[in-house]
Amino acid sequence: MYGIQTSSLLQPTRPQPTETPAASTRADASGGATAASAVVAPGPAASELNTARLKADALSQSNQEVRRAVEGQGGYESRLADRRWAAAVSGGEQPSAESVRIQRGAQQATLDEARDMQTLNVQQFVGSLNGVAQSAYSMSPEQKQRLSAELESLFAAASPTAREAAAPILYSAKGAANGMISDRELWALIGGSISDIKDGYLGVYENVVGKYIAFYQDFSAILTKMAGWVSSNDKGDKVTLSVGQLYQELDALMKKYGTGVLHPASGTVSKAEAEQKAKDLGLPESCVQQQGSGYVVVGNGVLHPASGTVSKAEADKWVADLGSGAVAQEKPAGSGKYVVVIDNGPLQKMMDALNKLAGGVPASDKKVEMNNAEYQSWQSGFKAQEENLKNTLQTLTQKLSNANSLFDNLVKVLSSTISSCTETAKSFLQG
Repeated sequence: MYGIQTSSLLQPTRPQPTETPAASTRADASGGATAASAVVAPGPAASELNTARLKADALSQSNQEVRRAVEGQGGYESRLADRRWAAAVSGGEQPSAESVRIQRGAQQATLDEARDMQTLNVQQFVGSLNGVAQSAYSMSPEQKQRLSAELESLFAAASPTAREAAAPILYSAKGAANGMISDRELWALIGGSISDIKDGYLGVYENVVGKYIAFYQDFSAILTKMAGWVSSNDKGDKVTLSVGQLYQELDALMKKYGTGVLHPASGTVSKAEAEQKAKDLGLPESCVQQQGSGYVVVGNGVLHPASGTVSKAEADKWVADLGSGAVAQEKPAGSGKYVVVIDNGPLQKMMDALNKLAGGVPASDKKVEMNNAEYQSWQSGFKAQEENLKNTLQTLTQKLSNANSLFDNLVKVLSSTISSCTETAKSFLQG
């Protein structure tokens, strides 16, 4: 992890005095009068810098709390699925629905609280940076060069989406180091970019992971029913699997997290009916979309953007960044507009295996009897696809955690620079 030690700060450099029309005069040793350059009062600047440093530290703390909450939520869902699968194949006791509800509620409450605090601290940090900009404090050339170099180092190995989000900060820091923009402009641009990175970079990951966790929770719920769909004969040499019921559950999950129309089967319905259907399916209001003069309910599998569509290049960029579990899809077909959706490939492979067992798409009451070897073969294939889904959850959760860490390290670089500036202002006051 990129880190920075505040103990290695640059030696304080006294700000350069600035000429003003209101420069005072003083007598020199020979009795003559000389103009004394007026200097921007370091007192107010020191106060603004100190406030910004405190706000940066508070934001860094909330960043770490968000990361812990995200990792905790993803870890819980992975462990829960493992317990549910183990109980399904061994006939053990499933975790109670009430305990799961309580645990998930606690996990989500912790995450929501951490994100709310992070959002508040971002706003306060940005406000304090604007205060630094207004204070007219002047950084030394060494401080500007150091800031630009550390930002370049931080984002050197970052993903293209991260570097794109950080481009305004990287550009402004380099511009300030080369004397192309003023300190006032630098701090104002940094403040605006912090908000943009939080919403346009971290925000995408938060939406993606939130959607995938909801998807994985619904898949995990299917595992709780597995024990009821598997039975053995008295001899223990034959296993009967209710392939029809399992297929129906997977098909419903596939449709819920696809992007096609779920309701009605054809045509459109009123907005009220569409909203009620979405509520019945457990889908958000965003899944109610207008088509012509009526409304339809569409699947909830879009990971990016949160609303609307993006270009193919934008979709491909995020698919590359997110890795497994996400694919680009043109929506609607032929429109040239795209969304990033959940990769339902593992679900499709599970359903294909059930089709093979049943000799076609199984009816809801279809059951298939297998010997133990055949059952173990099917079970291994199903488990492999379940592992793919779980690995995707863990990967996306880790990517969100990494993105949050990158954002936190950005804040730490800025905090270190601000601390250096604060020491400079203090040394000026102390003479």
